[in-house]
Amino acid sequence: MKDRPLGMRPLGTIASMLALFAVLCLPAQAPAKDIYPAGDINFICHTKSGGAFDIMARGMAPYFTKWLRAVSPGAKGGELKVKNMTGGNGGKACQYMFSDAKPDGYTIGDFNRGNFYRFVLSGEKMPFDVMKFSWLFSLSNVTRVMVSNKKSGITSWDGMLAAAKKEPLKWAVGSIGASEHIEAIYLKELVGIPAKFTTWGSQSAVLGAIIRGDAHVTLINLNAVKTLIDAKEVNFLVSFTEKRLHPQVPTIKEKGYGQTLGNVGGPGGNTTIGPPRMDPEARRIVVAAAKKMVTDPEFLAFAKTIGSDIDPLFDKDMDDLIAANSRFYEQMGPTLKKYLE
Repeated sequence: MKDRPLGMRPLGTIASMLALFAVLCLPAQAPAKDIYPAGDINFICHTKSGGAFDIMARGMAPYFTKWLRAVSPGAKGGELKVKNMTGGNGGKACQYMFSDAKPDGYTIGDFNRGNFYRFVLSGEKMPFDVMKFSWLFSLSNVTRVMVSNKKSGITSWDGMLAAAKKEPLKWAVGSIGASEHIEAIYLKELVGIPAKFTTWGSQSAVLGAIIRGDAHVTLINLNAVKTLIDAKEVNFLVSFTEKRLHPQVPTIKEKGYGQTLGNVGGPGGNTTIGPPRMDPEARRIVVAAAKKMVTDPEFLAFAKTIGSDIDPLFDKDMDDLIAANSRFYEQMGPTLKKYLE
């Protein structure tokens, strides 16, 4: 058999080599992207363990995980891990969410809308822009009511106004600058109630002052005082709601302040946020899971045990709420500055 000239190859070998060369020249195929969520999701809670926001976060975690996996078939992760990050009355958690958390959907957290004034309008310099967060959903609004101590002789809204004209009221509030304090200032100024604020540090301490008679009145979250109202240990004066909560107790609207004070209570509440520019697909799945969660009978039963009335908002309603909160505090700004700056 004669040797082939140097460089000569069988046609089949040349064709195989060309085919291999063509394959090698193809762009590399990216590995298949894991279905979101592929791992644990960190939930940043701005209060310490045992606080109201922490209790809600830990209580909702199993239901949120359940529905994340349901709305995203094939997902291998989704377990919600609560991480407490206290400091600056929510400021430290917000700074982390804004600057350090990746917008990939694996970090979300809570936000107390009562912080709008301090974070946006107070003049205090914050290393984040609240309006740039990814606003995901709101589970509930805060329902405010006004109560008085049993020893005061104040048994109604009108009776409170009459008593204040004779002697300025002692009005108990929690922390200076907290949402209850801010709304109390707004209420006092708009209605013209002669009163002096006394600070007690927490809702439980405020209620202790009311029960002992150390303060005449307080504006407070309904969930915090409901058992005392039901036990008739405090006098229920007025509610900041659309409809009466008790047949004998009027709403603020009925007392002629519906337009100006209708938002009292609205700015507070439990809201879930993500970092700025959160991944759109992750955001869609998170919101879809939350929509399912708020219809879950077991979750609703849990919420009832901690006194939380689930009144959820999503999508455009969520955006409208944030815009309304911002306007509310802008309107309050000049009034608040007299007390807080």
